[in-house]
Amino acid sequence: MKPTTAISRRLLIYLGITLPVLWIVTAFISAAAVMHEINEASDTQMSQLAQRLMHTPINLNSNYNPTLPPIPKSQRGLIDSKESGYAIWYKGQLINADQTGQTIAYKSNYQGFVNQGYWWQSHAWRIFYLHDPQLQLQVAVSFSMHERLQTVLRAVWAQLAVSILALPLLLWLIAWGVRRGTKPLQHLAQTLYQRDPHSVSPISGTVPTEIQPIITALNDLLQRIEQTRARELRFTADAAHELRSPLAALKVQTEVLALTNLDDTQQQRVRNIEHSINRTTHLVDQLLTLSRLDPLTTPPYTAKVNWTDITSEAIESVNLYARERHCRVQRQFQSEPAAVLPLSGDHILLTILIRNLLDNAIRYSPKYSAINITLAADHITITNPGNGVAPENLQRLRERFFRPAGQESSGSGLGLSIVDSVAQLHGLEVELSNIENEHQERVGFEVILKIHYSKI
Repeated sequence: MKPTTAISRRLLIYLGITLPVLWIVTAFISAAAVMHEINEASDTQMSQLAQRLMHTPINLNSNYNPTLPPIPKSQRGLIDSKESGYAIWYKGQLINADQTGQTIAYKSNYQGFVNQGYWWQSHAWRIFYLHDPQLQLQVAVSFSMHERLQTVLRAVWAQLAVSILALPLLLWLIAWGVRRGTKPLQHLAQTLYQRDPHSVSPISGTVPTEIQPIITALNDLLQRIEQTRARELRFTADAAHELRSPLAALKVQTEVLALTNLDDTQQQRVRNIEHSINRTTHLVDQLLTLSRLDPLTTPPYTAKVNWTDITSEAIESVNLYARERHCRVQRQFQSEPAAVLPLSGDHILLTILIRNLLDNAIRYSPKYSAINITLAADHITITNPGNGVAPENLQRLRERFFRPAGQESSGSGLGLSIVDSVAQLHGLEVELSNIENEHQERVGFEVILKIHYSKI
């Protein structure tokens, strides 16, 4: 199943997308609110200014157009006389106005606000008219709508500029917070990755509340797996143990039957029965061995390994089978016996390992073959002649009950599984390969036993 995007990456993507969108929406809302406040304040000021102009004594018989007195540049501040203006009419005649106010259109008897142009136009104005019928005065005050919009945009841009400048820091804080928040998940993943494959002990529940249901479900699953495995091991051990006695009895009866006066056909049938009994007995022994190995995570007994004694016992245990197939087992040392593959482990289990390798080598070699076991300082090699194994089947040889098609020799398909289990308990690595001649033809099989470097 293809893995989905990591949670931390999802959070970063979601936050990276939603935050800019949120900033833009917030900016628009802020701009609308600021625009409303500026309009309210400006309209109020325009109304107050118009009322003051209405009650300010003015020479009604003069046409006065005041201008801003000359002020030194350093003292002008931010004055812009072109942003606003005013005009006063008496009996419809303009009697007082500044430079900007002279462009204000006269509206007879009109009171209130009127807009000229649109907000985004540079020459758009908002004008407030005030009329006094008794004095026959008309006052108008104008203010640039574009300047109001510019004020809002400057305020919003200042806010966004600060946000943009703070964006790297915010992204770093988000990334730090996401990593900090997902650290329990990473710790849990690391714990599970380093966990022994055979371990079914409960996983620690010291995790965030959101992960607790997952841990509870995993612990419940591990408990069910342990119960199922225990039942299977008990069944395998009990079944194998119960089969040994009847098989031994059948073997004795078959041997007795073989001693009676039988014709050749009957003798051949008896030999076939004996062969089947031997094969079944071998399978039962292998099943018993596996049932003892499966629960183990470390060797039951640990001592300095003497490979000379182990190989001698293994050779002796397969000697009878080797003679039946007219094979001989040859042992040679490439280093001092005491320096061969230094290791601490269980003597009996390692003897079973070597015995199974020798048994397989004898079983799948032609008759009258020589089986070589070589002991060196950093490895042990067992080679045998024959057709080897098809390359596509090499990786499957360790699977339980797997036997490549076309095998003439009988077997249980458990020998290399037992070898692999014992090797793993002792931190050893088993390499399986074919031996080829100069024509790339398979002429034998080789097993190399050495220390697994990751276990050192």
